[in-house]
Amino acid sequence: MIIQGSVSVGAGVTNNNVIAGSQFEFLPRNCLVEFGLVASATGLLLDISSGGDLLGQSYTPSTQNRVPIYPDDFTLVDVGLAGERIVVKAYNPTGGALTLFYSIRITPV
Repeated sequence: MIIQGSVSVGAGVTNNNVIAGSQFEFLPRNCLVEFGLVASATGLLLDISSGGDLLGQSYTPSTQNRVPIYPDDFTLVDVGLAGERIVVKAYNPTGGALTLFYSIRITPV
């Protein structure tokens, strides 16, 4: 299973969960979760969690300005339990809009 997309985060804006509403926002079963996160430019900050596990706080993604490439851009990995929520919170303290490209690989274990 893969959740993939991109989202523009405006200047001074916070997106509380870029994958909110996805079918896999809540894990259907115990899974290995791998996060590929890339920004369009410097400045975007992320808080990433899988259930109760905080994987990154004020995490600065790569600035390759493209869709994440596996395995190079998949720097965060966790084992999540059935029913746990995946959260990728993005906030932009800069003066211009930035894009987050994300790809989350979910593999049942």
